[in-house]
Amino acid sequence: MANLKASTYASRELAEKYHLSLIDLAAAEARHTDVSQELIYQQKVAEATAGGGELLIAEAKALNMSIDRLIESVIRQHTERKRRISDIELARITAKAAVRNAATAAAMHRIYREYQEAL
Repeated sequence: MANLKASTYASRELAEKYHLSLIDLAAAEARHTDVSQELIYQQKVAEATAGGGELLIAEAKALNMSIDRLIESVIRQHTERKRRISDIELARITAKAAVRNAATAAAMHRIYREYQEAL
């Protein structure tokens, strides 16, 4: 664990802002998606929900699998991903609330590290 000195932050407010931003960054990294990837996921889910579509048909053909099996896989992965993202968000909100209630920068740092390890 890093040693935090009183001079590390000019104020408690700056320490809080710093640790809140670290928590947000850790959550974003834990989600493992970028904007383009997210758009593809959304298109696949929409196609899977509709029973198929151009993207899924091409993917099923490339993977040499049935469209029904691919649709089932996309829906299952979507359900798992939604659960994981919800877990990350709940942990993020909880950690940020704890940072806001922390008395010291050292406590904020400990909360952030625990949060990061839990992801």
